[in-house]
Amino acid sequence: MTMGQSDWIYMWGALIPLIVSNVLHMVLVKKNGWSGLAKPINAQAFGKNKTWRGVVFVSLVNAIVFCIINWPNLDAFRGWEDIAFKFFIGWMYGLAYVLFELPNSWLKRRMGIPAGGSPDRFKGLFMLLDKTDSALGVSLVFCVLRDFSWGDTALFFISASALHILFSWILYLRKIKKAF
Repeated sequence: MTMGQSDWIYMWGALIPLIVSNVLHMVLVKKNGWSGLAKPINAQAFGKNKTWRGVVFVSLVNAIVFCIINWPNLDAFRGWEDIAFKFFIGWMYGLAYVLFELPNSWLKRRMGIPAGGSPDRFKGLFMLLDKTDSALGVSLVFCVLRDFSWGDTALFFISASALHILFSWILYLRKIKKAF
């Protein structure tokens, strides 16, 4: 199965909310918004930078933006169930994005690398992991939700990873992110 036009629209309808929610999250972190949720999930396991603020904010904002971007057309609108379903799908993408960052953080803590730090060994590998871990999570959710082929899922993964790299670089240049 190859991606048709509706599949491409669905892919971008999943990626655009992730871009928006993550850029807004970086701005929120920079301005220390929602500081009450800026508590580490588990500082020993994942470091001080993986906080409940990220889990709640990215999942919630992604769900809202996903609903807006993928608003059902009026001809096919079947009521609040459509909105609730789209909210849930957007929330799942946001949650997958955040949760798939945790194993990489856990591995770094086990290697003695401080939160926000970079390793002396395997620097390139960890840079690649930093830019692709969340893309892997949303790609797997994408594959399951749309029943796409592994090739289409790989295309989604490559697109999500490239966008992550691009926007990380832009946020770094704009001094919103401390490190690329």
